[in-house]
Amino acid sequence: MSTSPGHTVDQVPVTTLPDGHQLALTVHTVTGAAPGPRIVWLGGVHGDEPLGPETVRRALAEIDPAQLSGTVTAVPVANPLALQALSRNTPVDGINLNRIFPGNRGGSVTEQIAAVLCEIIAGADHLIDFHSGGNFATVEYSYLHEPGAEMSRAYGCSLLYQHASYVGSATDWALQQGIGAMVSELGGGGQRIDHYLDKGVAGTLNVLRTLKMLPGEPTPPPADQSIITTLRILQPAVGGVLQSDYGADRIGERIPQGTVLGRILSPYTFEELEVLTAPFEPSILVLARESVTNVLPGEYGYMVADGATATPA
Repeated sequence: MSTSPGHTVDQVPVTTLPDGHQLALTVHTVTGAAPGPRIVWLGGVHGDEPLGPETVRRALAEIDPAQLSGTVTAVPVANPLALQALSRNTPVDGINLNRIFPGNRGGSVTEQIAAVLCEIIAGADHLIDFHSGGNFATVEYSYLHEPGAEMSRAYGCSLLYQHASYVGSATDWALQQGIGAMVSELGGGGQRIDHYLDKGVAGTLNVLRTLKMLPGEPTPPPADQSIITTLRILQPAVGGVLQSDYGADRIGERIPQGTVLGRILSPYTFEELEVLTAPFEPSILVLARESVTNVLPGEYGYMVADGATATPA
C-alpha cells in the first residue's frame, strides 16, 4: 500500500472456497498529504444492509487526499458472501459475522473473514461500522461508546444509544484494543434511501472534521440530540403480513404508551393475529416498517426507546 497521498485499492486474501474461487476483501486506502490518525470504515458486515457500502463509496468520493490529515482505510463490503445473498448471516456456514470477532484464521469462512478484518483494523485510532435496517426495516440512531463518543455526537443522529457493545462484534473487539468506535444504524428497508445516504455521508465527513482529519469547523450536533439507554425490540410471535401505522417518516416521534403501531394479519383468512403496541410512556420510535410488509415470527417489527429515561446529549 502506498504512503504517498492518494487513493489505492487492494485485495486482501481470506481463503479458498470449495468452487476454487479466492475469497478476498477489497480495501480502499486514502492517504492524506499531512500526518494524522488512521480511521477504519466497515460496510456490509450484514449482507442485507446495502446502505453501508454505498455510504462508504460516496464518502470516499468526497475526500481530497491533499486536504486529508491521516489515513482512511475502508472495507466497503466486509462480508461479500452475505451481500451476494442479501442475507444477515454468511450463507455457507450460517454465522453472523458481527458476533464472532476476533475470528479464527483457521476456522470457518466467517471466522476467517473476522480474523482478516481484525488484521485490517489493528493499530487504527478510530472505527466506524456502518449498519442499517435489513430488507424491510428502516432505522435511525448511533451507538455511544467511550472511547469514540465524539464521533457519535458529530455524526448527527438525534438519538444516541448508550449500551454495552455486543460481545463478538467488530466494535466490541476494537474497544478492547483501545480504538475509539461508533456504530451507525441508518436507513434500510428500501425507504427514504437518498435521505439516509445524504445524512450518512454528511455525518461521516463531519466526523473527519471533528477528528481534525479534514479542514473546516464541524457542524454542531442537532439541538434535540438525546441519549437513550433503554431500547426494546418489538418482535411478532406469529408470521403474516404486518400492516404498519408508523413508517420511516415517523422515526423519532414520541408516541403515547399503548398506541397501536401495527397489526399482524393472515394473508389467507385476513384474521388479525397479533397487535404490536408502544410499551413506554412515551415511546420514541427508532425502527419502523412501511404500511405492508411480510414478517416472520421473531423478526424486527419495531424498535422503541423509553422516552422517560432519555437525557439531553
